[in-house]
Amino acid sequence: MIFTVTLLRRAALLLAVCLLPVLPVFATIDDAHSFAMEAAIPFVKKGFIVREDYWNGEVKSGQRLMVKHQMFKGNEYAFWIGCPEDDAEFELTVLDEKGVEIALDFTASQYFASMRVNPPRSGTYTVIFSVSSKSSKSLYWALAYGYR
Repeated sequence: MIFTVTLLRRAALLLAVCLLPVLPVFATIDDAHSFAMEAAIPFVKKGFIVREDYWNGEVKSGQRLMVKHQMFKGNEYAFWIGCPEDDAEFELTVLDEKGVEIALDFTASQYFASMRVNPPRSGTYTVIFSVSSKSSKSLYWALAYGYR
C-alpha cells in the first residue's frame, strides 16, 4: 500500500514536470513595467533619474491613451513604455498646452519604446501613447518616466 502511494506521487510529479513546457505563458503588468525599465537603462547611464511612480493598465490593441504630466523648463525628460507582446508596436508623443509636439527623439524595439523631450517652458504637458498588436486584442502596458 505504501509502495503504491509513493509510486502514484512520483508518477504525478513526473506528469507535472512533463506538462510544464506545454502550459501557456501569461504576460502581466509587471512584465510590461520590466520592459519599460529595460528601456530606461541607456538613459540612466546618461544621468537620468527614474521616478518610482508610473502608469499601467490593460488596453485594447491600438487604443490611444493620454496622461497629463507636469514638466519644468531646464529639465530633460524621458518616457518609456513597455509591453510584453512579441509583436507590439508603439506610438508615443508629448504635446504642449497648444497641441504642439515637443519630442526630441523616439526609439522603439520589440518590447519597449522611449521618447526624450526638453520642455520649452514649465507647465502641464500631455503624453499620448498607444500599443498595438496583430496577435492580441488586449494588451498590458506600463509607462514610466525620468528626468535629468
